[in-house]
Amino acid sequence: MRTRAVRPDKLDYEYEMNISRGHDEILKKDFILFEFRTKKVFENFAYRINVIPKIDLDKKEIQFNIEGLSAPRLDISKAGSAIYEYKLFGFKNAEYQLKLMKYAKGKILLKFKVTPKEVKLTLNPDKKFINVFTEGN
Repeated sequence: MRTRAVRPDKLDYEYEMNISRGHDEILKKDFILFEFRTKKVFENFAYRINVIPKIDLDKKEIQFNIEGLSAPRLDISKAGSAIYEYKLFGFKNAEYQLKLMKYAKGKILLKFKVTPKEVKLTLNPDKKFINVFTEGN
């Protein structure tokens, strides 16, 4: 009798991204935090997501190109999701266009609005490779 191969569950999204406001106590400045995380939890290493940011605050355009994963440079193994964090200083309370690209092929366009108290998505398409959420959504 032949055994059937067990396949992992198909994930709705490969990545998640949380957009939130924060404050740096050392610099005494507010920032917007873009936190990327894989849905997959790795058992042997805590990988890092390689992301190339491109920011144009004058045009209110933010772009992140997700290039893939890289292994940690530590000798100690650690389980967990792969992560990447980017802190954006010098922002204004306004609406921003956010372009997310995956390996420079797949891309989605979102918009979010920054207010003095929160960050809220104003355009969030249905079809996407990443689930984006904020404290206001």
